Amino acid sequence: MNLSFNVERRSATVKVAAIGILILVLLIPVGMIKAVISDRTHVRSTAQMDIQNSWGGPQLIAGPVLRLPFKAEAINSYGTPYLQDRFAFLVADELTIAADTSVETRYRGIHEVPVYAADISFLVSFDLQMLAELGLDGDSIAWQDAELLLGISDTASINRVPGLVAEGTERNFSMMKQQLAGLPTQLSVRIGGLIDDWRNSTNLQSRISLSVNGTESLRFLTLAESSEIRVSADWPSPSFVGRRLPVERQISETAFSALWQTTSLGRKLPATWINGEAVPDTGSDGVFGVRFMQPIGLYQLVDRALKYAIMIVGLTFVTYFLMETIGGVRLHPLQYLLVGLANTLFYLLLLSLAEHIGFGPAYIASALSAAALIVGYSANVLQGRHRASIMSAVLGGLYAFLYLTLKAESYALLAGSIGLWVVLAAVMYLTRKVNWYATQASASDAQRPMSGSD
Repeated sequence: MNLSFNVERRSATVKVAAIGILILVLLIPVGMIKAVISDRTHVRSTAQMDIQNSWGGPQLIAGPVLRLPFKAEAINSYGTPYLQDRFAFLVADELTIAADTSVETRYRGIHEVPVYAADISFLVSFDLQMLAELGLDGDSIAWQDAELLLGISDTASINRVPGLVAEGTERNFSMMKQQLAGLPTQLSVRIGGLIDDWRNSTNLQSRISLSVNGTESLRFLTLAESSEIRVSADWPSPSFVGRRLPVERQISETAFSALWQTTSLGRKLPATWINGEAVPDTGSDGVFGVRFMQPIGLYQLVDRALKYAIMIVGLTFVTYFLMETIGGVRLHPLQYLLVGLANTLFYLLLLSLAEHIGFGPAYIASALSAAALIVGYSANVLQGRHRASIMSAVLGGLYAFLYLTLKAESYALLAGSIGLWVVLAAVMYLTRKVNWYATQASASDAQRPMSGSD
């Protein structure tokens, strides 16, 4: 009799240990679902790369830069003087850029990727007097070979040949043969015949037009003493990137516009240099622009929801355990396991449905499906519809809490911590007067068949 009583006294501890083991076992299907999310994310990335390859990738527009060839005296290894071909580079004095961007959505299967087409216009002015800083004068420059360079990271996505207009004369850019290190792939246009008219002038002005496709982001590296860049697009979720934030921005439910103003202060590159003396840096702080950010992706949302899987399963088990302890119901660990599997199935349903109908509707459908399984099962194993109703209320509260936590991006951790505190406080309050040994012993006695009377 004493041995039986001691075993019954330990039954609560054994049940808690069994529940803990079941929770660890359920980490296996949770991990498998996480692997499915990772695989689907990779498929989406592949679809995005496929669209980028055919439409255009993230674009970085750099420049413009004026390249002026000249000859300088040099001495070879035999001590003989000769004239060496050199290049002087000059950044713009003033630069104004206007980018009018149109965004649309392209599809690969069930995956969608926003792409854009940008019409970009440049108004650029060069101060030719800056060449004096290099000790050069107009007579030493081979003006007929002067070129204007413009860097574009993905030249294959240019819609039409970029053009330059100066003094009523229009010329087209072409691929530059000798690329300037440190900048994206450069296009060049010869302006020698134009600049001959300005040899006695101190200023060179021109307009550049560019139409380019891209995805994900549009960034600029403005090599100018002062610049003003305005970008507008029919996209409601811009993310401004780089160390320079726009001085003005307007964001509505359907579009945005932003204005940047920059100066040469803080720029590592000088206003003029001779080849080999300085190299532009596309990774410098001067790069800025906009990223066409999508709202939180469904795979990221499902992955974030999956992080709360153990909490949902654990709290469901706690509810079952309290009903078993206080209500006098005896449950088998297998019954706990089936309920836990129904909870984990919610996440697989959420993932598969969200790919087709969106996260919100998929969440509702998955939560109702999982809750229906558990509540329908509970109506029998908990021996009463009122207990199943309690289970329904608990599940409804858990899934509603999880949804609100996922939507509260900035307050997700705070909401989760407070929610767990409230749940723990409720469990402690409900079990504050429970004598665990006596309760388990009584429950065990209640399940034994009545013996015949003497």
